[in-house]
Amino acid sequence: MFTKFFYLLRQVGIPVSPTSFLRLQKALSTGLINSIDDFYTAARAILVKSERYFDLYDQVFAHHFEGAELKKPDEFELSEVARAMLDQWLKDPKG
Repeated sequence: MFTKFFYLLRQVGIPVSPTSFLRLQKALSTGLINSIDDFYTAARAILVKSERYFDLYDQVFAHHFEGAELKKPDEFELSEVARAMLDQWLKDPKG
């Protein structure tokens, strides 16, 4: 169950290391993770090293544990605000 989750995170581009996966397994064995909410928080804290992957982690978690549809990476769209900020930065990256 968790192995498939680990490989799915890696498949979508989240750089999850085997060491962090083993660390999550150790955290589970302590008995302090008692609900899916606890697991969500612990797994995100242990497996995801950069906040840039938090949204993608949320989508993968919802897909794997709740059956939500997972979009392919090329189907993600930037919001209008993010697109405007990106366009502005591309025009003047030093500004």
